[in-house]
Amino acid sequence: MLVDDTQFPIVRMHYNRTDDRGDDVSFQIFENLLERKTPFVLIGLGAEPDEVQSAEERKRVTLWMKRNRQALHTYVRAMVYIEPSPAKRFLAKTSAPVFQKFWGYPILVSASEAEAEGVAARLLAGEQAAQIEAEQPDA
Repeated sequence: MLVDDTQFPIVRMHYNRTDDRGDDVSFQIFENLLERKTPFVLIGLGAEPDEVQSAEERKRVTLWMKRNRQALHTYVRAMVYIEPSPAKRFLAKTSAPVFQKFWGYPILVSASEAEAEGVAARLLAGEQAAQIEAEQPDA
């Protein structure tokens, strides 16, 4: 995963790319974002690789999330995941409650980057994710 914070408070997470500097850099960038103590929105791009995370990787992510759960809940307004496929958007939306329970912030699904940026702007203006989600079509 590659974390791009150059357009903060919109932060892009490229799931189909890796940071040549390693995963530790992505975790550090994320921690630095939380330390700003300023609300921001994540935009998720690209499908996750088909490779399965090792038990060690899953444990590392879970421990990191638990350590940062309160800050994640406080400062991440939502993840807006871009998924062009209607069927995959539907599947992503059905898993949204599990995502929110684990990460502590909601996930919304958009069909395009332009749509995701519009949703991000609304979230940063103070609109609640649940209201935006209620307005979205099912797929």
